[in-house]
Amino acid sequence: MWKPVLLASIVFTQAAFLILAGLATLWWSEDLMGLLIHLVGEEYALGPQSVIRLEDGSKLLTNPGAMIRWTTPFWALGFLQIASAFTLIGLWRRRRRLSGPVSKED
Repeated sequence: MWKPVLLASIVFTQAAFLILAGLATLWWSEDLMGLLIHLVGEEYALGPQSVIRLEDGSKLLTNPGAMIRWTTPFWALGFLQIASAFTLIGLWRRRRRLSGPVSKED
C-alpha cells in the first residue's frame, strides 16, 4: 500500500520542481541572456556596431535580433523542463494503467 503512495509523491514532487524550474528559466531568460552576453563579450555576441558606449561607462545594446537569438536557448530549456514534467507524469500514469490493480501486500 505504501509503495504506490510513495512513488506517486516522488513523481509529483519531481514534476512540480521541473515545472517550477522551467517557469523560473522562462521568467529570468532575459537576465540569463544578459549574463551570457556579458560572459562572451557584447561586441562578439551582438557585433561591434551594435554596442554603443556612453560617457558614464554604461552601454547600449542595439541589436534585438541577436539578443533574441541569445535568449532562445533559455526559452528552449524552460519549455523542455516543463514538457519533461508532463512526460514524467504521463509515463507514471501509463505504468500504473498497464500494471493493473495493486495488491494489498505492497
